[in-house]
Amino acid sequence: MANLNNYPKDLVSNRDQIESGFIFSLWNNPDAIGEYEKDVDIKRDFKTSSGIFYYGIALGMYKKGYRSFDEASVYTYLSDKENVLNIFENKGGMDSVNELTEVFDSTNQNLESYYDELIKSNAILQLHDEGYDVTEYYETVKHMTYADLEDFMEFKLNNIFLKSASSGISVADLTSNYDSWIDKWDSGEGVGFRVGFNLLNYHLAGIHKKNLILHLGHIGNGKTTTALLFFVLSVLESGEKIAILANEQDEEQFRQMILATVLFNRINYRKMNRQKLLFGGFTEDDKLHLKQSAMWLEQYKDQLFFAHLTDYGTTNIRRLIKKYSKLGVGMFLIDTLKPTDEASDKAWAEFSETAKVLFQMAQKEDVAIVATAQLSSESAKRKFLDLSCVGKSRAIAETAGQVIMFRSLKDIEKEKLFVYKFIKDEFGKYTKSKQQIPLDTDKDYIVVFIPKNRYGSTDVQIVYERNMSFNYLKELGYTHIEYDGFGK
Repeated sequence: MANLNNYPKDLVSNRDQIESGFIFSLWNNPDAIGEYEKDVDIKRDFKTSSGIFYYGIALGMYKKGYRSFDEASVYTYLSDKENVLNIFENKGGMDSVNELTEVFDSTNQNLESYYDELIKSNAILQLHDEGYDVTEYYETVKHMTYADLEDFMEFKLNNIFLKSASSGISVADLTSNYDSWIDKWDSGEGVGFRVGFNLLNYHLAGIHKKNLILHLGHIGNGKTTTALLFFVLSVLESGEKIAILANEQDEEQFRQMILATVLFNRINYRKMNRQKLLFGGFTEDDKLHLKQSAMWLEQYKDQLFFAHLTDYGTTNIRRLIKKYSKLGVGMFLIDTLKPTDEASDKAWAEFSETAKVLFQMAQKEDVAIVATAQLSSESAKRKFLDLSCVGKSRAIAETAGQVIMFRSLKDIEKEKLFVYKFIKDEFGKYTKSKQQIPLDTDKDYIVVFIPKNRYGSTDVQIVYERNMSFNYLKELGYTHIEYDGFGK
């Protein structure tokens, strides 16, 4: 526990009230403890002995299954903890607790604000520990939120290192000095991170830093799975660090998806499927190959990170990108990007702003950001996917450098669609001759569109054989889908 006497008086004058607001709101609403349990560390986040004491009791009771902290429950919990019970009584027992729980919000509406105030105060104390004279601008920051404080400190640091108003801006003569650029382009530096399939990689010219890539599909059509196969595994194999920021599926679900994807696509084991990962009952052969998949991932230790987001906002995303880009992460997968309220026009406008923020983050932090998002329900009947299929806010696609969309092939398309690949000549070079690839009506296929592409063509559609049971994709070849958008 930090000695608060070591801090300037202004920084700790209301510390008791800050900790009490958060802690006794939790006493009023024990169910909320579970929402903060992973984020709050009793030794790190509380600086007063009373804060540590009362939060420790609340956390202990919650873990024991208590969901009401009435007098009978508290004394039952403390009955076999003589030392804690004595301290509790010396602090005024339930009378003191009742006084404090009456002072602070009993409806839980202000709990998030109390928590924000706590972590902001902790950040201010940590800044002091690191040598910053926070007292100089404490009157300014004490009314800020935690996110505002973070932005303010970034602004202050930028000002320290900013040499002039035009720092970082250079003017070039575009008529000369091309030799070094030609050598750079000749080495292939203009190509981004490799995508997992040759045809798609060729037309995208890889995944580029300083760029936002939107990966779009209809609901339940495998956006996350295809993103893992298109982007994550191949970029990981290139030696680049990746961070997955997910708001709908948690760590365990992503571990299962990643391990299954490696099992089926890198270890090439298919005596079990994804469902068996959920239901269990593995054979010894299953366990052997699952462990081989885990070993395959181990070779990329400290290169693949995962964070579970608690909302669809950008505050935590920005914070994580800032942090992990400094640690060498070059690509971020955000799963899923969506408006907070799909029925609200205001929410769609905010959704567009979210895309702009991500693009700006990609530019500023020199990273590639891939974001999965949902195609509009109105486009479910469309054969040809273009930017009009995004939804109420086409603006989310305007900031992206590349937009990838896909849908399942319909049964009638499996029978009639002409899918082909170009034939190579005797020297291994592609000719204009086409070889048809027949489709099996009993199999599942998707077709990929690239309606926006700053690095290549937008007029191709690529067909993949898919098996969702095995997280498996096989790139087959090109096709041509007739346009059926506006006016059709």
